[in-house]
Amino acid sequence: MIFNKNELINEILDKHFETWTHTLDTADFVPERYLKFIDKLIFENLKQKLKEAEIYNLLCLELQGYQLTFWEKLKIKFSRLRPLFENEILEE
Repeated sequence: MIFNKNELINEILDKHFETWTHTLDTADFVPERYLKFIDKLIFENLKQKLKEAEIYNLLCLELQGYQLTFWEKLKIKFSRLRPLFENEILEE
């Protein structure tokens, strides 16, 4: 799966805002404390997905022959996303 980083970020943001709008529909009858908790979970999930998009971008650049720095390679190693990325490439 070769992708454009901006398209992936747009898809992540679309899903984030779609999920967030579902909470707005329930704002009348759900306690505010619970809505704040849900907003916090949605925001944490958004941050995690944006980090994953950055790692997928680094993996894609590495596949294209770009020389990654030591810190970028370390970021990929600790993310544990390489096997998922390689499986997606093998499926195509």
